[in-house]
Amino acid sequence: MTTVEQLKQWLLKPEGLNLEFKEAKNQFSRDKDLPDYCAALANEGGGKLILGVNNAGQIIGTRSYLGTYNKLSQELMQKTGIRVDVEEVWEGTNRVLIFHIPPRPYIGRAVKSTGRYRYPMRAGESLVEMDEQTLRGILNEGEPDFSEQKVSGLEITDLDNEAIQNFLARWIQKSQRKEYGQFTTDKLMRAVGCLSDKGLNYATLILFGQKEKIDELLPGDEIIFEWRHNQSQTTHDFRIAWREPFFKIYDEIWKVINARNIRFPFQDGLFQREVLAFNEKAVREALLNAVAHRDYRIQGRSIYIKASPQEFSIESPGSFPQGITPENILEKSYWRNRRIAEILEKAELVERAGQGMNDIFESTIREGKGIPNFRGSDAYSVVLRIPAQVKDKNFILFLEKAAREKQILLSFEEIYELEKIRENGVISNAEFRVKFMGLGIIEQVGRTRGAKYILSRGYYKHIGKSGVHTRLAGLTREAKKELILKHLQNKPKGVFSEFADAFPGLKRGDISNLLEELKKEGKIRHLGSRRGGYWVISDGCK
Repeated sequence: MTTVEQLKQWLLKPEGLNLEFKEAKNQFSRDKDLPDYCAALANEGGGKLILGVNNAGQIIGTRSYLGTYNKLSQELMQKTGIRVDVEEVWEGTNRVLIFHIPPRPYIGRAVKSTGRYRYPMRAGESLVEMDEQTLRGILNEGEPDFSEQKVSGLEITDLDNEAIQNFLARWIQKSQRKEYGQFTTDKLMRAVGCLSDKGLNYATLILFGQKEKIDELLPGDEIIFEWRHNQSQTTHDFRIAWREPFFKIYDEIWKVINARNIRFPFQDGLFQREVLAFNEKAVREALLNAVAHRDYRIQGRSIYIKASPQEFSIESPGSFPQGITPENILEKSYWRNRRIAEILEKAELVERAGQGMNDIFESTIREGKGIPNFRGSDAYSVVLRIPAQVKDKNFILFLEKAAREKQILLSFEEIYELEKIRENGVISNAEFRVKFMGLGIIEQVGRTRGAKYILSRGYYKHIGKSGVHTRLAGLTREAKKELILKHLQNKPKGVFSEFADAFPGLKRGDISNLLEELKKEGKIRHLGSRRGGYWVISDGCK
């Protein structure tokens, strides 16, 4: 694939963590913007900065660094400490500059810039100083596994036998090795990585330690559950706290939550179905995620579980682990407390493949509750919020119906994309877009990079709300063109801003395409300069 062909592929993608478009028709600040954007992209995992392309993904060309671009790589090395390869590409008469930016080269160290910001990061289309949470996450990348560290004052005799037996039963069942049941406590702890020649580690205390030892050596290792009949009320209606070895209380925590579970029944044809407010798999995965990821060095805060008929939330002390953000958490996995995670895996409670969060999202979406979120997370805690109420049972029934009729199986990734379309009209995976449109599950509204996607007319017909589809789909393309013609028939000339007022929901590119189509059809003409000109109706259409 040639560079020009690759460039065209990039232009089909939306701007994101690894792609930044800038018009830069005539200039792009050499001392400020350029090093800042390169450093920001490097800190976000590397990517491409492309000059000469507008926000709509259209090549407009740039004169920036004309004749001097081959010096930029050395200059950026001096200003950011990273090597950025710069490539000049011509698409017809339009010149484009591509900056190939590598990820930051060192674990635990952010790339600095000599521009406007010391540690720049992107926020939408702008640059800002890196926030404390992001910088702290980078600086903590090289930190040792806390759960692997030795605990002074913890002995084999300080372990809880019930917790050990609960773990052992799970390990034997998973491994099909009955001989593990004959291990002494000492041998068992060595076999699972809790005991070394240095002594017992924090994973041992957290998972197997007696309550008295946890109180003494790690009092922050606590899980608190609060129930509220209404999510908005300040005081709780029920509260319980556990400061016990996790393998002793794991099932008990679920039983306490499940005792307050609520059933949401709904009709599916002739059959009565129901959805529980708190899905067991999602709740257990959320709890395991909190235990494996929390920062145990923070002693003044506990794992907080809050439940109501509206929402289940779990707050874990500590920021997101290195490289993990709410945006990429379904694609990337990282264990802050690896030793704890490995022991939980032996008990078949977690998967090292990092599928736990995917399972939470999938079960919630499949039950028609929408998408979980991390609202309220900051540099000191991660809050996972899982909707409890069914928002759109018809969405799931429609997907099941489509799957049966088309004889297809929809993966989690596909269902997640469809849920984002249902909620926001946005799809990020081009392959899924083509598949969904081919199956008739979604429809496209608009033609440029600002195009939106909606669930198909069949979905709204299925739920008895065809009028909603009409509102979301808006006017047909031909109807929009008729409105433009009617406008020009009622006045001598029309400028672009008038058409923008007539179609507030359309991008500039969409409106331009409509005008160009009418021009090619011989129905309107453009007079004057490109910027100061105006449109008039053709003689044959008056």
